[in-house]
Amino acid sequence: MKVGDLVEFRHGSIGVPLGSTGLVMARLLQKTMEPARPNYFVYDIQTLDGRVRRFTDKYLKKVS
Repeated sequence: MKVGDLVEFRHGSIGVPLGSTGLVMARLLQKTMEPARPNYFVYDIQTLDGRVRRFTDKYLKKVS
């Protein structure tokens, strides 16, 4: 996923219902300190209510 992509939420969260959509505003690399744990990306998503929330890619699905 890249900045500007439209995404749908796979799982519900506080204030974000299952199946709602949002826009990717930023993509940040989260580096872990443990050698066995891999690095991962965190996405800033702007939801329809105007708030920006941060999620991992496990919560998101790109809308085609």
